[in-house]
Amino acid sequence: MGTDTISPFLRNGCLSPFFAVLLILLLATSVAAQQKRRVSAPISFYDDAEISMPGVLNVSEYFSYTKVPAGRDLSFPSTYLALGLNRRVGVEGSFSYASSQFEESRINALGDSSVAVKLLVFPEGKRRPALALNPMLEVLGDASIADNPLAPGRVNYVLPLVFQKSFDYYRIYSMAGYLTRGIVFDSTVFELNCWSRVTPLVIVSGSRLTHELKLISDLGLNRSRVDVTSGVAVALKPGVALFVNTGRSLGRMDLNSTSYQVTFGLSFNVRLWGEK
Repeated sequence: MGTDTISPFLRNGCLSPFFAVLLILLLATSVAAQQKRRVSAPISFYDDAEISMPGVLNVSEYFSYTKVPAGRDLSFPSTYLALGLNRRVGVEGSFSYASSQFEESRINALGDSSVAVKLLVFPEGKRRPALALNPMLEVLGDASIADNPLAPGRVNYVLPLVFQKSFDYYRIYSMAGYLTRGIVFDSTVFELNCWSRVTPLVIVSGSRLTHELKLISDLGLNRSRVDVTSGVAVALKPGVALFVNTGRSLGRMDLNSTSYQVTFGLSFNVRLWGEK
């Protein structure tokens, strides 16, 4: 959820769902003769374990373009919001407008959105990693499910754990969980912190479908998926940064795999209450 996220490369980045589900195969007479089935495409989210400062709203505005073998997804404008309520609890949300094309089907509509709560269970210790809970409500937009006879349900839940450990020159955080439309996922972020204004990172994510396995096989779709993304955030001044990333799926390609993806945007902080 998104996840960045959303500042895909800044604190509280949650991989905002740039695309939660792509339209799958157009089934003519075979689907008309049977009950409609619901199938997801593998997807994952990522986030760190940190909470925004209490009273500080982090806003990210970004553009995302994703090319798949059977079409493309363009999300703009896209917005991610993260607000710290106290030092242990924060809330997050994302929404977007999307233009999607899958084979001959085209649609311009609201994209996927999400609402999440982040609970910091254990802060980082000298040797102990931080642990956070990040339950999320996912609502798929028409760009993901319209005209798709195999679309998953519109409302779904994401139940993840987040681990994080910081070192002198880098930080590692990982998010793993289950998406109730039938996906288990794990994403790990390697973030380099050698410079004051420039932060490079690499994201490795994997996911695996748990539902409708026979139908997935019959359609020639992948049950599992691995994506690699690299990017950088550049701080313009305290609380304001530009970010850009690019990535693709690895291994065997199917209609939902990412041939390439690019995202760029601006992240900034707004204090709603409390002292600076």
